[in-house]
Amino acid sequence: MLGAATLKAIRALAVAPLLAVSADAGAQPSCLAGFKNPQRSFPYNEARPVAPPLALEVGEPLGNVTYRPRGQPADSTLDSYLGQFCTTSFLVLHKGLLVHESYFQGVRPDDALQSASMSKTVLALLIGIAIEQGKLSLTERVREVLPDFGESAFAGSTVEDLLRMNSGVALKNSYLAGEVSDNQATNPMFSPRESMHGYLRGKRERAPEGVRFHYNGAVTALLGLMLSQRTQMSNTDFLARTLWGPMGFEGSAYWIKNFRGEEGVQGQMAVRPRDWARLARLVQDQGAAGGRQWVPRDWIAQMTALRMDKPQPSGPASYGLHIWIPQAAGGRSYFAGANGQYIFIDPVAQVVIVHTANHRDAMFAGGDDHLFPLRNAIVAKLSKR
Repeated sequence: MLGAATLKAIRALAVAPLLAVSADAGAQPSCLAGFKNPQRSFPYNEARPVAPPLALEVGEPLGNVTYRPRGQPADSTLDSYLGQFCTTSFLVLHKGLLVHESYFQGVRPDDALQSASMSKTVLALLIGIAIEQGKLSLTERVREVLPDFGESAFAGSTVEDLLRMNSGVALKNSYLAGEVSDNQATNPMFSPRESMHGYLRGKRERAPEGVRFHYNGAVTALLGLMLSQRTQMSNTDFLARTLWGPMGFEGSAYWIKNFRGEEGVQGQMAVRPRDWARLARLVQDQGAAGGRQWVPRDWIAQMTALRMDKPQPSGPASYGLHIWIPQAAGGRSYFAGANGQYIFIDPVAQVVIVHTANHRDAMFAGGDDHLFPLRNAIVAKLSKR
C-alpha cells in the first residue's frame, strides 16, 4: 500500500493533465488585449508572497458538463462554452480540491490577470480586517475619516453606505471608451494624472432620486482613500501585511496606481488565476485558511448576508458589502468584473469557480445566458459526488 506522503506527491503531480490550451478561444475576434500582466505597462504597487503557497491538491477531474443556455432550445457543453466567450482561464475547486484548470489565448498559470471589479471585493476583505483592528467602523462617515471632505457630497455617507453602493451621490457610470464618467475619472489606467482625492472631494451633487443602489467604481476609490488614511500605508502594503505575505499565495498581487500613487482598488488589481482560487477558498471557508483565521468570520457573514432592507439593484442578483449575492443566497456569493471576470463561491456545495476573460463587451455578452447556467450545472454535477 502506498504511504500518505507518496499519495500526496502523486496527486500534486496530477495537476499537469488539467492544463489545456485552446486555439479556438484565441481566434475569437471579440477578444481584447491588455488583461494579461498589466503591471508590465503601468505603474503599480506590489504585494509579494512570503509564506509557502497553500496547496491546491487535485481531485477527481470534473470532466465535460452539459447545460442549457437561457432562451435556447438545445443543450451546450463546457467545452463548447470555453471556445466562444474569450475565456482566458477557468478553474474549478470542489471540497478544496482542484478538479478543473484550463488556460486559453496564450495565458499561463504564472500570468497575472487584471481583475476589473473583482478588486472591489478584495478591498472589502481588507476593510473587514481594519475594522477588527479598530482602525475603522461601518458607521463612520467620510468627513470623519477625511476631514477635508466636509463640503463634498460624500461627507455624510458612512463606510457601510459606500460598501453597499448606497452613497446617495449623483454619479455617472460608463464603460464606453473616452466617455466622461466618474468611474473612468478615478481609474488610473484611463486617467493616470487625475487626483482621485481631489476629484472625489469636489463632488457636490446629491442624486435627485435620493439614496438608492448606484454602482460606481468611484465609490470604491473613495473607500480605498479612507482605508489608506486610517492604516497610514498604501492599500497594497496593508494587503501584503495582513493577507498576501503570510497567508500563502504563489505570485504577487499588483495594484495599478496613478502618477500620484493612488491605487486603482476599484478594478485595477492583477493576480494569478490560482491565487484567485485561494482567495475564493478563503471566503468559502469563512475567512480561515491553513489553520488560521485571516479575515473575521463574522465579517464574511456580513459581507454575504442578503439584506433586502437595504437598497438593492433592480436585477436578479443582490449586493452585499462589495460582493454580489445570487438568488440562492444562503452564504453563496460571487466576485464580478467587466469583460467576463467572475469568481463563484458556494459554501454549501463547497464549489469555487474562477472565470477570467477579455471579452470586448464590458457587460459580458453570454455571461447571464451561458455562464450562470453553466455554473449551476457544475455545482449540480459536483454535488452528486
